[in-house]
Amino acid sequence: MIIKKIICFILLYTFTISAVHAGINVVRSSGITLTGADGITLTGADGITLTGADGYLNYISNGITLTGADGITLTGADGITLTGADGSTYTGTNGITLTGADGITLTGADGITLTGADGITLTGADGTTYQADSFLVRRPNGITLTGADGITLTGADGYAQTGTNGITLTGADGITLTGADGITLTGADSIIGVKTNGVLFTLTQPTGITLTGADGITLTGADGITLTGADGITLTGADSIESQNNPANGLQSVDPELAITLGNATDDSNINAVIVFHYSPTETDLVELRQIGITGGTRFRILPMIAVSATRQQLIAVSRLSQVRSLYGNRTLTLNSDPFFKPTGIQRVGIDQDLQTKNGGTPVSGRNITVAVLDTGISSQHNDLNGRVVQNVRLVDSMSAPLGFVYPTPIENVINTDVISGHGTFVSGVIAASGILSSGKYSGVAPGANVLGLSAGDLNLSQILDGFDYLLEKGANYNVRVVNCSFSSNTVYDDNDPVNIATKMLVQNGINVVFSAGNSGAGNGTLNPYAVAPWVVSVGATDDKSKLASFSSRGIFGSQYQHPSLVAPGVNVASLRAPVSETSVFGVVTSADTQRLTPNEIPFYTTASGTSFSAPQVAGAIALMLQTNPNLTPAEVKDILQRTATPMPAYYYHEVGAGMLNTHAAVLEAAFPQRKMGIFRSILSKNQVRFITGTTQTFSQSVLTNSSLIKNFALPSDTIQAGFHIAWGFSANDFGLKLYDAGGTLKGESNYLNLPGLTGRREKVILNNPDSQSFQAIIQHTGNIGTTQTIFGAVETTRVEYPQLSDLQTLSPQMQAIVKESLRSFVMLPEGRKFRPESTVSRTELAETLVRGGGVPQYVAGSPLYTDVKDITTRSVVESVQSNPSGKLFSDASVGSAFYPNDSATKLITAIALVKAANLESLTTVSNLPLSVTDASSIPAQWRGYVAVALQKGLITIDGNKFNPNRALTRIELALAMVNLTHLAAQ
Repeated sequence: MIIKKIICFILLYTFTISAVHAGINVVRSSGITLTGADGITLTGADGITLTGADGYLNYISNGITLTGADGITLTGADGITLTGADGSTYTGTNGITLTGADGITLTGADGITLTGADGITLTGADGTTYQADSFLVRRPNGITLTGADGITLTGADGYAQTGTNGITLTGADGITLTGADGITLTGADSIIGVKTNGVLFTLTQPTGITLTGADGITLTGADGITLTGADGITLTGADSIESQNNPANGLQSVDPELAITLGNATDDSNINAVIVFHYSPTETDLVELRQIGITGGTRFRILPMIAVSATRQQLIAVSRLSQVRSLYGNRTLTLNSDPFFKPTGIQRVGIDQDLQTKNGGTPVSGRNITVAVLDTGISSQHNDLNGRVVQNVRLVDSMSAPLGFVYPTPIENVINTDVISGHGTFVSGVIAASGILSSGKYSGVAPGANVLGLSAGDLNLSQILDGFDYLLEKGANYNVRVVNCSFSSNTVYDDNDPVNIATKMLVQNGINVVFSAGNSGAGNGTLNPYAVAPWVVSVGATDDKSKLASFSSRGIFGSQYQHPSLVAPGVNVASLRAPVSETSVFGVVTSADTQRLTPNEIPFYTTASGTSFSAPQVAGAIALMLQTNPNLTPAEVKDILQRTATPMPAYYYHEVGAGMLNTHAAVLEAAFPQRKMGIFRSILSKNQVRFITGTTQTFSQSVLTNSSLIKNFALPSDTIQAGFHIAWGFSANDFGLKLYDAGGTLKGESNYLNLPGLTGRREKVILNNPDSQSFQAIIQHTGNIGTTQTIFGAVETTRVEYPQLSDLQTLSPQMQAIVKESLRSFVMLPEGRKFRPESTVSRTELAETLVRGGGVPQYVAGSPLYTDVKDITTRSVVESVQSNPSGKLFSDASVGSAFYPNDSATKLITAIALVKAANLESLTTVSNLPLSVTDASSIPAQWRGYVAVALQKGLITIDGNKFNPNRALTRIELALAMVNLTHLAAQ
């Protein structure tokens, strides 16, 4: 605080704001206009509206609004592309509505689960009827749906639309059907259903079953689906994005930072910028630039861009050219800077016998796959990279070339391109180090993979683009299939950003792009903007206890797009140290080094934390996947990574995405596509929980010298996260923010040194699950030094809307809160429009719940492990819990025998499974049952410690003074257990 106070004092006397805000108005297709107004406005640019009358742009508090799918234009996101007979391409990642469909046939499914309907009637050929809430159809040969007035299909991996009267959907994970009047199921092996009273029933080889009254049906595990006779089809994605028919003509967007620069620049100053064209620029385009007065720059060989140095008036003239798509400033980007990786399952890859057999008897290592590392460079003489670096390139910034439009001139075959930082060498080691200097202890995720180094020096934008351009031109020569990008930028997402254009071109050319999520920490919208693009894989960070790292950037609560894809360990990661003779941030021995490394290892290895070092673990995992199946597309790779990830119910989707990287499961499914995992994810939407994020209160008020500004706020009910934001315009002032509850208790404060920049000059306090609805914010100058200035503030809240379940009224308020928490963390799902708290839990339901919320890594064996579990939907959860790295969770089932999936789960079996899932087995030998338990003798001696630990941790309850080990577990008891298990995981 003292240092910050001194700096503020110096700034006040040395930094005077005297810029003339000429005013910038940017209108899509029309270019940039100087308005003479004191502010910058960008409208119509991909749904981004930026306003700031004080010449300053700021998220939330002062005028950056992203509208229409969060400002994202999506085409084929997540592997979904629908092209009709007219050539139109429709978008929408998870929501497609088909109306007027006359008939739908579903074939080739291993197992189809239909859930979510409140009162389905099944009528057999003999007239027998069954009332059911949900049922599973095993191995159906044909399902026909007729009379469907409105059908919604969600969660499909890939769609192909042929003509206007036929649609074929393949590889669909989950499909939701609403409004179907009649459904006929034929040729199924069996139907297992849940009656409206919660009792299971089974129909063996039914010959003609008709379903009526189905209001909401989810189908999972469908391999092939054909829809015919559709009279009218409407395809809508998030925010009702229907199609992309906009002509590619004229300016689409301008970098907000460049807009600020243009607003403040004098007419004779030079500005470094990147001009993005709608197509690869021609000689005619270069002539037009010369006529404007821009006589030279860097033109890329593949990317449709030119990096130039130009005046404000010249760039304004460029913005009005019809062939120019966007303008971006040449910003400098920032780095996101063993047994440790056990949560990712990497140790199981090398010893997996099925993978070794497929790989010719040797472990999968990423051999013959090249991963490009676009970073500070690589020190290829490190022994752990010996023979692994197929090319090492120094990218040269040629923007300062005297005249002419020249191509980049990268320097190849450089032995050491990482002469200052060591960041790139460290990242390369996480991917592909051999571990030879540590006897394999610190080997990379893919120790057999090759690495191609691209040194971007100080990481300015033109050098980053040079690296992408190099990969587009020469990547195929080295079989580059992955590029790791552990850097970020402090700006907003825009699909006209040259980086996003480049990464999309790479993906379209079969190169997987991996980005670090960023190190901006908690709060809404802190995610690296380059990691938002739906075609890249973005990676957040966890610590060695599998808890989300405090610095890991988050997306936007409730957004379908603003979230990391998944997470991986990123705290105190050990990897390669660049030569100690260099000036390097990794040249200093830290306390983390001495904790993790031996004295003999420290000269060659070091430790570091950041999402920079989570991302390369995923890049290495992709190399392993591609070695086993080189035909995988980037969309398929991302889909497998997300489906196989281990859910982390202690955190929300915008924080951790799909969950923890599961390298073993991802490589298995890549090698053996029939071992489909993550099927349970396709029906998570049946819990009907909605997260709603919005700004609930704003203010604009002056803070006077030597005084404080006090503001009171009220939060809506069911608020689960609240963000209190303040921001201010260009000045030497710095402010701090403190937040108190109604009782005067300090709940949070923020007081960072704010420096100039697009998103600087702001403070925020984030509260999770606030325990009060009334708060008071106090804002004052740092160190009481400063001048009077207007502060802009906003309160952003995320609240949750729960489904209207008809059977919760009989529960106590405490248990109703448990049900709500279990629903919003997706560990429990309702049954139709009821929760059915007193219904018993089947063994399959317990297994699926543990995979959803118990930290159990997914796994599917080469053939069924249990004689009575044959369909892939059930196998994927049963075989996961029984192949858990710490041992099988269901103690009474052995491989090769029956699992009894439809039997009720007893309290004893549940207690044992929960203790194992929580990794609390070490406590079982020192824990005793309470003396008050009168039926202790009915619990087998070897399991009494497990029951004792389960009772201590709130994972199981006691019935008065008895445990009743053989009593069936109820759904409300499972909800309580899973909520407490989630709390333990977050501690």
